Amino acid sequence: MLLRFVRETSTFLVVVLLVIIPAGCTSSSIVSTGNVKTLKVALVVSHSQFCDIDANINHFEQFIKRASQQGARLICFPEMALTSCVMDPAMFDCAEKIPGPSTDRLAQLAGDYNLYISMGTTEKDDTGKCYITQFLCGPNGYIGKYRKHHQAPGGASLGLAEGDSFPVFDIDGFTLGFNICFDGRSWDTIELMKKAGVDIIHHPHGNLLDLGADAEEWTRGKLYYLPARAIYSRSYILVNNSAGDTISPIGTSSFCGGAVIIDPLGQAIVRTTQKDRSEMMVFATLIKPVSALIPQGEVKMNLRYPSSHHPWP
Repeated sequence: MLLRFVRETSTFLVVVLLVIIPAGCTSSSIVSTGNVKTLKVALVVSHSQFCDIDANINHFEQFIKRASQQGARLICFPEMALTSCVMDPAMFDCAEKIPGPSTDRLAQLAGDYNLYISMGTTEKDDTGKCYITQFLCGPNGYIGKYRKHHQAPGGASLGLAEGDSFPVFDIDGFTLGFNICFDGRSWDTIELMKKAGVDIIHHPHGNLLDLGADAEEWTRGKLYYLPARAIYSRSYILVNNSAGDTISPIGTSSFCGGAVIIDPLGQAIVRTTQKDRSEMMVFATLIKPVSALIPQGEVKMNLRYPSSHHPWP
């Protein structure tokens, strides 16, 4: 399996080419790639200014442009990246309808750079209810949205509403679903992703320093529980967080930074390990079906003894 891994920050760019072959196998023992589909993704760890949507979109365009130049077809931003994931009542003042002005601007960028954009924001519906929402735009315009299903205590105390549906979306033959931050602490959300047969779950966060002092520690914490969800759902989980410090009326909110991509076998194929909280972007090329990740001998053994293995999709 060939994976391309790129890490970017404002000061340097590192490109690493990895050829990963399971221990004890030769390249000839890997399942033929004749029917394999690939999707290159970019996962962003970004800093946001509180409720300054225009400034944040202008800032995010540099990531979108770089992702396009590197051949990514999907770029994923953190939870509430457009408004900043700060639990300040002032967040309601900048909440927008979706679709609306921000989706129009992101759809334009998706068309200009020929990729799909997953973006987090604060949404206000026609009744005045507000949600933490992740929306998706593509080269042909706005596609759809997912509203966070389980609010964390801070969001619940502010009266943020919870979503009640789990839409999925097609991106170049890959099925994409969403879990947002605290959704990942409940098993019902991964059950629904498994039932929907998703290939990818974008799992954006807005975690503060109580869950990690830096990008390395934060991603290490995510590896405590998310690999089991990836294995159970047989999907890639793309996990990213906001970076740096954001000032709002209630003070300074400090985010851990960090990103990790977990494959359907529970392996962290890309993980930020730096001991800081800076912005960055990581890349990986995802493949399907899952059986393409498995040595042929193990696939044959699974067919011979189906009760001993979870069937490969």
